[in-house]
Amino acid sequence: MSESKIAEARLSILLDVRHPLAYLALRPAVAMAREVGAEVDWLPVVAGPLKRPSAPGADDDRGVRHRRARAQAIAREVEVYSAGQNLVLKEIYRAPDPAALNLGWLWLRERQSERLEAFLLEAFRAYWALELDPSSPSEVATLLNAVDADGAEFQAWAAGDGPSVASRLADELHERGLSRTPCYLVGEEVFVGRQHLPMVRWILEGRTGRVPI
Repeated sequence: MSESKIAEARLSILLDVRHPLAYLALRPAVAMAREVGAEVDWLPVVAGPLKRPSAPGADDDRGVRHRRARAQAIAREVEVYSAGQNLVLKEIYRAPDPAALNLGWLWLRERQSERLEAFLLEAFRAYWALELDPSSPSEVATLLNAVDADGAEFQAWAAGDGPSVASRLADELHERGLSRTPCYLVGEEVFVGRQHLPMVRWILEGRTGRVPI
């Protein structure tokens, strides 16, 4: 698998650890992939964190009111669905630099991809429990050690070739217009939002039976 190029995978899933909808998408995607026997190419995307609803103002126009209502609806969605998955999400509007975590993600993807799923499940859990600073290479190295990867080797790579590898991948995602999360790539088809998971599954299972729409 190339460090810089998106693999020609049957299924690729793009997530940003800072976005709560990406966390809500992670476990269902893992479960689906296991059930259908699909290998996932997990990719970090810098989509940005959730935006906080603006405070009401006397001069708010319709567009401002709509964006506020939309932000409030997403916050409610996060609250309801995180409870349904028994997930703990604290400070849903936090916006740290995820660079170190994404480097650890890419390093493990290239070298020990069979351990990436476990790494992501723990990284997302720790991030949303406020137990992980995603900008800290040393904390990411500790996470890697926990999944039997070499945290010290990662730190050396992160201080050397790592940033250029991440930059090349980011450029490729940008060129393909892939900047949102959660995003599913099934061959050349792109689906944004975890509501599309039944469609993704239907495609992976050979497009047999009724279309899930």
